[in-house]
Amino acid sequence: MSMIHTREPCVRCRTPSIIHQRYSGRYLCAVHLTADVLVRVKRSIRLDGGLGKKPVLAIIWEGQACLSLLSILGQVIGTRPGMELVLLYNGCDCPDVSKIFPHLPSTITIRTEEIQGRSIRDCVRMAGADRLVRCTTLDEEAELVLGALLSGSCTSILHDPDISPVICLRPFREIPLDELRLIAPDMNIPIGNEAYPDTDVHTFLSSLTRNHPSVPFSLIRYQDRLCDLERDHLHRAG
Repeated sequence: MSMIHTREPCVRCRTPSIIHQRYSGRYLCAVHLTADVLVRVKRSIRLDGGLGKKPVLAIIWEGQACLSLLSILGQVIGTRPGMELVLLYNGCDCPDVSKIFPHLPSTITIRTEEIQGRSIRDCVRMAGADRLVRCTTLDEEAELVLGALLSGSCTSILHDPDISPVICLRPFREIPLDELRLIAPDMNIPIGNEAYPDTDVHTFLSSLTRNHPSVPFSLIRYQDRLCDLERDHLHRAG
């Protein structure tokens, strides 16, 4: 999406860059791209409500960046003693835990739980957590918003299931999948290289982003603004 390989120097250290972040205008080397991703992941977690105090985090197993999320999340929470990650999955999508353990600190344990028709809120609370972590990237989030707008139905982006008092965290919401793929070798994190599903919405979004690299960010900001306006309207009406 936003990635152009270049020999231009990194704006931070002047070593050869591996990416031109067209949406920010910056050239970054592998080291500083990795640092940039980690800063944005931590900021997204903080803005969504933080990790809380419980030693359990529930994670929905979804999207193309699940393993990458676990690896990076392991770096964020690795200094917390006795942390447990509960992976929630549907049907045959059971995570292969053997692929996950090599990429996590030894202080973190993992277990899996099938959702089995239960509500997400019930699954999270029964797991002993009060935080739900989503694995979706900027690309996936923006595609959901664009798809809803093109279909003429904004219900899906305005009315997320009520999971209160559980707080939803979206660490990769502002991270393009291409950037995760670039930093994966240096961070020793796993990530799938399979092609993105070639849907009409994805094709249209990719076309828009080629000429306007900030479009995915604009789409998720638009969703946030719509949700704020609706909450304000409901508050006034109530």
